[in-house]
Amino acid sequence: MKTGGTMNFLKRAGAILMLVAVFASSCNKYADDFKQINTKLDALAAQFAGVTQLSADNAALKAQITALQTAVAALPSTASITALSTGLAGVVVKIDAITTTLNAVALVGTATKTVVDGLKTDLAALKTKVDADNLAMKAQLTALGTTDAAQTAQLTALIADNVTILASIAALQTSMDGIALTGSGSDATALTIQGLQLMLNAQKVILDQLLANSNMYNGDVTITTGPELTFYAGKISQLGIINGNLVINTTALSTKLDSVNFVVKNIGAVIGTQSGVKNSVTVTSTSTATLLDLSRLVSVAGNYTVSGVDVNDANLSSVGGNFSINYDGPYAYSNLTTVTGNLTLTRVPTSSTKAGTTSINLPSVVVSGNVYDGTNAAGVIVYPEATTIILSGGVTSVTAAVATQITLGATGYASGLIVSAPTAAAVVDLSAATSAAGAVSVTTGNGGTVKFTNLASAAGGVAVNTGTSGTVDFSKLVTAAGGISLTGPATIEFPLMTSGALTSDATTVTLTKHDGVSAPVLAAVTNLTIGGLNVAGFTLANYNATLLTASITAKSTSTVASVLTTANAKLTGLTLAGPLVSAVVDGQSKLTSLATSGVINSLTVNNNAIITGLTLAHTHLIGGTGSVLVVTNNAALTALVSSTDYPAVITVTGNALLTSLNLSSYVTKLLSATGANTAITINTNKLSGNYTNAVAITPTTPYVETTITSADLAKLKAFVATYPATGNPTITLAVNLDLVTLAGGTTTATLASRMNADTAHTVTPGGASFDFIFPNTVGITQAKEFTLVQ
Repeated sequence: MKTGGTMNFLKRAGAILMLVAVFASSCNKYADDFKQINTKLDALAAQFAGVTQLSADNAALKAQITALQTAVAALPSTASITALSTGLAGVVVKIDAITTTLNAVALVGTATKTVVDGLKTDLAALKTKVDADNLAMKAQLTALGTTDAAQTAQLTALIADNVTILASIAALQTSMDGIALTGSGSDATALTIQGLQLMLNAQKVILDQLLANSNMYNGDVTITTGPELTFYAGKISQLGIINGNLVINTTALSTKLDSVNFVVKNIGAVIGTQSGVKNSVTVTSTSTATLLDLSRLVSVAGNYTVSGVDVNDANLSSVGGNFSINYDGPYAYSNLTTVTGNLTLTRVPTSSTKAGTTSINLPSVVVSGNVYDGTNAAGVIVYPEATTIILSGGVTSVTAAVATQITLGATGYASGLIVSAPTAAAVVDLSAATSAAGAVSVTTGNGGTVKFTNLASAAGGVAVNTGTSGTVDFSKLVTAAGGISLTGPATIEFPLMTSGALTSDATTVTLTKHDGVSAPVLAAVTNLTIGGLNVAGFTLANYNATLLTASITAKSTSTVASVLTTANAKLTGLTLAGPLVSAVVDGQSKLTSLATSGVINSLTVNNNAIITGLTLAHTHLIGGTGSVLVVTNNAALTALVSSTDYPAVITVTGNALLTSLNLSSYVTKLLSATGANTAITINTNKLSGNYTNAVAITPTTPYVETTITSADLAKLKAFVATYPATGNPTITLAVNLDLVTLAGGTTTATLASRMNADTAHTVTPGGASFDFIFPNTVGITQAKEFTLVQ
């Protein structure tokens, strides 16, 4: 084998890999070298037989290069360049695999020193050439990449891959050093080199195709007349990328539209600048029967303008200047992501010959400038004919008389937003927005849907009107310093909103974490849930006329909130959960159920006309002055079961039908702090019991103690006994039973009257260890009198 032949095929390998990285800049300077190289390679190919491992490597590599060729055909889209970069990385992997094979050969065989030295010399020369070409490539790619930010990133990645190729060449040089150390004469080494030769031969056709597709036209392209069309038809192979302005006008080419498309369908990008101005595209189309085919156009360095008739430009993704379109029918650019200048979507009115601007679908475009409708000020768009408007952002006012869907993709509205979509059941989707520093107003027809799915803060406030019904979604709203105003939706829910004013005509309102500081204004509410109350003096009296049920829960860390309910004309059910310092349920004419939980240190239930029972499950506030339970003047209440402990006040009076009282939850007296006192007052209910008079002592019979039999009072006996006779804490008692039957008698009276009539217990000489208070109008007033209860 001749060293010169070795050098040629190694140059061929390096050239293939480098060309893959450089071809986007239309560099075809290797064509002549490859012709000479291939001639020599053809002569060398016959000298060697295949190597199994390298043949497999070669087959895989060929498949990768074939995939790269396919990607080239679609240049210059960002996606194509990305695919090419991926393919190049695969080529590098294959070079690494070949390097590994050479290292393995070095361990088992020997090679002629002259051959190995020749390989090393060839590799060094190849590295020098690739280094030089890489520097030139960087300069070319930098100039090319300035026209499109996305392409610049992709081309930079290709440069990085070329650097990796240089590292692989260095690895091959190391392998040659290893082979040189083993001596002379090696069939294995010869077979390895033969495998390399076969691999390179297999890429010859694909390399030629790569060269053929590396194309760019430098200069302006104007296609407006027949001669111009003929000229550029001859330049078809160069029109993949145009480094100049592009002007197309089909007014004079109405009979040659197929020929026009034959030329323009190859255009993938317009790049570059002239005198500091980015090159642009201007299209005037005249045929609705044959649309201009710009389906491969993905990037324009400067302005992009289309007027007259729509064109096939659905793959356009990037415009470095202004984007302006003006033609009848829908505007749809689903792949457009970047407009560096202004976006103008000229409204075309409906007429006898025009459908008008029936829809707008630009869901992904980020506009650096302003958005215009061709008539109104920046950001203000009016499309009376459009049924659908989908924009990523850039607008401050949208008016669409017949729209059924409006979707805006802006993440915030610093300057506010006004949306008017008066069609019934219209959907306005603002889910992309996370904040609204400015005021936002949305109006739909009856039954509309408005989505603020990801809105977290509304400093500028939000006003929504969906007519006589409708739905809204504020599932992630936390704060609304500017307040929320809702008209239309019958049911609203704010699962995360902690603060802010709310005005709504909804009937069902759920404020899972709202603090109640700004009391909601709810003119029609029937069912109200507030889950994070943290304000003293909150009152349900605000909703007297309409409220049917309410569930009020204090913030988990709150110890200051209180709830007042006053004469709610329709309230039937109430649920309270603490921590609440106090809650007052007073004057409810329709209330049938009251349930409590958590910490409610003071609960007053007074003058509620028809409630028959309470479901109490709350407990006392640790660190407070003692719990308070006041249940008074509830005309229909029949039973009461307490739930708290450490009582400061227990008052159960005036409940005319109360026949069952269970105060067994009270087991722990107040601590002996100065002034600690428990006051228990029970009277004027319908509690009953039995009474046995004491029997006075005589010289021949012992004293028999009075007994008071009451299941209701017996549940308090042990608790009262925990208080000391003197010192702190103290206990004050005023406990009476309303229907007490005397043993052996048939008439009933109050406990107080029975105690007054128990003459054997009114004076100590009768044999009792203590005297009743006489005359007695209260009942049990001393702790020692509770010892008689059983």
